[in-house]
Amino acid sequence: MKQLTGFTPIAALPESTAASAKQQLIDTIDLLQKEGAASETNLKLLTAIAQSILWSEESYIRFLQCGFDAAIELFDNSSQNWDFESAMLSSHNPRNWDEYKQLKQTRAVET
Repeated sequence: MKQLTGFTPIAALPESTAASAKQQLIDTIDLLQKEGAASETNLKLLTAIAQSILWSEESYIRFLQCGFDAAIELFDNSSQNWDFESAMLSSHNPRNWDEYKQLKQTRAVET
């Protein structure tokens, strides 16, 4: 299409990761507000977490670890009535995500 018209139609472009991540954060804040959990403290914590990844690689790794710990706890709580093998093999289980496996390897090398 670009060769014929000189431009690439928007529909042919991949979804922007930054835009989708930003939308997910906005959706999370909306969910917190809807559930009555958007206290000043919680929103300040979200701000501190988001800003911490800009400081250093160590801060970013701690940020990822904190996020994965929360995601694992949430998954474990929401899947407690699942069959054990199904829960362990689920693609929704953060322990199966490539990013979590990479973080575990990074943390193992540091220790």
